[in-house]
Amino acid sequence: MSKTEVNVSTQGRIPGGTQREITSILYECFHRFGSLSPYKIDVLLIDTQEAMRLFLRDEKLRMGILNTEQGNDVQSLICTHDIIHNNPRIIVCYELYKEFSKLARFGILRHEAAHMALHGSLEFRIFRIPEECRHTATIKGLDMPTLDTALNYLAAAVMDIEATKFLIKHEYIDCQAQFALELLEPSDKDKETWKGIKLNRPAKFLFLTALLRPILFVQPILDLPRSKKFSAERQIMLNGKIERFVEYLENTEQNKLVQVANIIADSLTEDTHNNVDSTLIHALALA
Repeated sequence: MSKTEVNVSTQGRIPGGTQREITSILYECFHRFGSLSPYKIDVLLIDTQEAMRLFLRDEKLRMGILNTEQGNDVQSLICTHDIIHNNPRIIVCYELYKEFSKLARFGILRHEAAHMALHGSLEFRIFRIPEECRHTATIKGLDMPTLDTALNYLAAAVMDIEATKFLIKHEYIDCQAQFALELLEPSDKDKETWKGIKLNRPAKFLFLTALLRPILFVQPILDLPRSKKFSAERQIMLNGKIERFVEYLENTEQNKLVQVANIIADSLTEDTHNNVDSTLIHALALA
């Protein structure tokens, strides 16, 4: 297969060394992925977190998504992907990206490269709410905008767990484990937000569905057998990180969140759209 074409553009001040690091890692990934690699991708590097928030908000409006709140989905602020003019694109926030260790940064980029191989076409931007979910949502007092937002969060979560599985098959384990260790860190803002919304059913539901994304991201790593590639010590560290990540929630919510995450992970198939449908069905137990 011919080499994937990687076109980099920047918004704001981005060091040249960072640009070279990113392109080098992506080329290395696509070489390993072989025939699954895209023919061409675009990479947009944005300098600040605020600029990234504004960019993602404007992109949602462009696609007709009226709820542009980022909520507690910090993962998308670090690095995300989309399709522009039929080309897959990776968007990186330099301000957040540079705070990670070198190995974790490699994990971030390899994770997005996996999305390019697995989800780099428009069919993975269109997901529909199953009828049974609409019915359940009505019973639970959730309106359609809330359900649409949850669908977006959960589609991202499903594609993340699929990307992690794909990377493990291609022997990218250490970098994914390190990314997870550094990602699973509750913020003071999350803790304060939870206090204010835990009695508001729709807001609480969206908060918990957003938390599912990083928890699901790490599941395939935790499911690995202990070996030289993934030690018992690493497994204990990751499990401890998940516990601390949700420890500010009440025990009932913690248990329910982890239980739903395990059910979702165990029910996944090779079909992304079916996975998103089943994930939304299971996630409604959080409402």
